[in-house]
Amino acid sequence: MIKRKSAMLFMLAALFSSLFAWNAYGQEQTDARTTSDAGQGGGVEWTVKRTEELTWKRTEEITYKAVDGSGGGGGGGGNMVWQTNNTAYLNSYWFSGVEPLTDAQMKERVLELQKYKIKYQLADIGILVDSGDAYNGTLPENGYAELGRWMKISRETDPAQKIIATVNYGRRYFWVNGQRVSNPNFGNAVFNDNLRAFADKIVNQGVLYEGQWYKADGIQLDIEGFLPNDPVLKATAQHVRTALSETAVYSIASPADPAVWSDAYVTEMAGIFNMLNPMMYDQMGWGSPVVSPETYRQLWKSTIVRYAHAIANSSRPSAMLNPTMPAYEKKVAEDGTVYHDPAVENILNAAIGLKMARDQLAIDRKADPRIAKNGVHGAGIFWWSTFILIGPDPNDPYGHDYAPDREWWMKEWVAQK
Repeated sequence: MIKRKSAMLFMLAALFSSLFAWNAYGQEQTDARTTSDAGQGGGVEWTVKRTEELTWKRTEEITYKAVDGSGGGGGGGGNMVWQTNNTAYLNSYWFSGVEPLTDAQMKERVLELQKYKIKYQLADIGILVDSGDAYNGTLPENGYAELGRWMKISRETDPAQKIIATVNYGRRYFWVNGQRVSNPNFGNAVFNDNLRAFADKIVNQGVLYEGQWYKADGIQLDIEGFLPNDPVLKATAQHVRTALSETAVYSIASPADPAVWSDAYVTEMAGIFNMLNPMMYDQMGWGSPVVSPETYRQLWKSTIVRYAHAIANSSRPSAMLNPTMPAYEKKVAEDGTVYHDPAVENILNAAIGLKMARDQLAIDRKADPRIAKNGVHGAGIFWWSTFILIGPDPNDPYGHDYAPDREWWMKEWVAQK
């Protein structure tokens, strides 16, 4: 969705300007601790403590308790089961060096991802070149100048986390006389060969840092805007797949709308990718049925059930389904249309809708055992840089505070049975 990408770029630009107003996050010892998840019997206590220097010092400490017999989406009881196969969209500035980070700051970020039960780091490393020459489909190296150092520190800090290099492209089509026209640069032979070569480099060969080669655990494509059941996108995806082994994570950001990706097309794409990440946000406005918390929950239920069945019918029924939850500020288009309202599109309502979907899929699985036992592999967060902000967002005119989002994430999703 073009509007989502432009919103993200605006957010990044705002963050860049803000770097000159305060010191980088994580300049002090976090003193973070956590109790073990295993063998906790009737209860678990999990604590995050994080210190951040802006123009003043602020400390946030959040404690999550799961008590035997407690109700709600975060109820515990017996041995606590965590939803841990989660994804997070990480800021491109961390990997390009636009936001300078010390080794200690990188380590702190990895530990924070660990605290919030993130397994897959979707590391944004730049935008693919859109051109009519030999550079079409390449990725500028300055977008991942710090990726090698990040991979080194991340794996030293928490080797269980997977690093998925995320590449972006936002010019899949143009508007001409009110009609979508396919961009001829996308998916042609030059583009496909260059993108395949990059996937081979980043996953199989690696990037050099201090004399060592560091390889990503996989690659994600974020190709926007979407065209209905796009055959060119499918061909590009198949071409890149030939560079990757079955052990590499091959992921794509995908649309929720069945009018864009039909059930049959999702089934085809699940046969190519081994992770699908539906973008379950920016779903409001322009006649959308998403107008309330209840309708947003229903969108989650219907979309996840649809994707799960389509994946089960594919040649790769083990493909991982990781729908993405929103954690960012209100978004208003130039014509005044609100296309994202955190009072509606938020982690709480997403988690409730996901639980509704998982309950339905548990029933459906009796007739089709190919459906994933958990319903989904995990869930994701967009946008991580706002999700972790302490206090009101300084770049948001509405002053959104993400503390409830963090609590909802842990109680309503991570602790969801």
